[in-house]
Amino acid sequence: RCYMKKILFLILSFILIFNGFNKKNIVKADELDLFSTSVCLMEPISKRVIYSKNPHQKLYPASMTKMMGLYLILEAVENKKISFDDEVIVSSYASSMGGTQIFLEENEKMKVQDLFKAVAINSSNDAIVALGEYLASSNDNFVKMMNDKAKQFNMNDTHFNNATGFDDPEHYTSSYDMALLGSYLVGFEDKILKYSSMQEGYVRENTSKPFWLVNTNKLLKYYEGMDGLKTGFTSKAGYNLTATAKRNGVRIVSTVMNLDTIAHRSQDTIKLLDYGFSKKKAISLYSKDDVVSTFEIDASLNKYLITSCKQEIKIILNKEDDENDILINAVLEKETPYIENELVGYLEIKTPSGAIFKYNLYALNSVSKPNFITYLLNILKHLFI
Repeated sequence: RCYMKKILFLILSFILIFNGFNKKNIVKADELDLFSTSVCLMEPISKRVIYSKNPHQKLYPASMTKMMGLYLILEAVENKKISFDDEVIVSSYASSMGGTQIFLEENEKMKVQDLFKAVAINSSNDAIVALGEYLASSNDNFVKMMNDKAKQFNMNDTHFNNATGFDDPEHYTSSYDMALLGSYLVGFEDKILKYSSMQEGYVRENTSKPFWLVNTNKLLKYYEGMDGLKTGFTSKAGYNLTATAKRNGVRIVSTVMNLDTIAHRSQDTIKLLDYGFSKKKAISLYSKDDVVSTFEIDASLNKYLITSCKQEIKIILNKEDDENDILINAVLEKETPYIENELVGYLEIKTPSGAIFKYNLYALNSVSKPNFITYLLNILKHLFI
């Protein structure tokens, strides 16, 4: 019996040791081996955090700051306050910026689109200041706009003191806030990613002074699906990167901060994005022209309101989520009458993990406002049915 117990003990010990070695190969969220002081991994539609480490630690953002400037420019273009084709006259102040620049000269004229391109690809300090002055009339006003938008986005760890990202005790942010800002920025997907995905480009291309733009995000060449967003470096900030990539319909945004080398910055970003893609899946719920919901409108002759979101709706789920547990609710926010193509409410989609997605709901037909005759006809109809 003693001999058998010893054999059994040895077998059990071997199994435990073997399992222990196997477990070392399983990477859990809290075991990611990262160099960064602070990181945040986010799903940009729901703005839900997938993974984080010291996400609210206040650090210097360096040129990741410019993501806010780029957002404000794109917002102004979308709202038709400015155009990409507008010409900007460069001020003396804008031309005096040091650091990374395209060497703008005082009174030089350059289109908004080219200045935007120089910021998105090359992180040009003079270009972002010129854009800010054009949009807000002065650099100070532009920085105020940046801080106002940060408050609107609930970026509670952030305060901007300049548009460039130059180190300043009053200029700080966190990896959470930068991932959140990056998530809002990729909402302008067709515009921002067109430039942030470019490895190189030119401004003043057809002039005597062409300037070659080189993207500082070297992962664009090596990481599948990578198409942005913004690097940053100063001696105090270290190496920073807010990155985004898309695979199989899933987009992820990551921010890493305060790295000692570009190599470590890249390694941490790859680990985070790989982790994010291992956890998420995309499913398609509606095509662009699908009818989303039909409402019965009481006391109306044409009593059915047909609605659509007029866009393809894909949502992001955790890999383990059951699609049958998705909750969909269409909500009308106004009363009759309804006019064709009018915004009438919203579609709310709740995933099994609690993420909530909202989409505008539009009328596909018109429904008139009920009147006395309509009420009477409905009463008679119910009496004789």
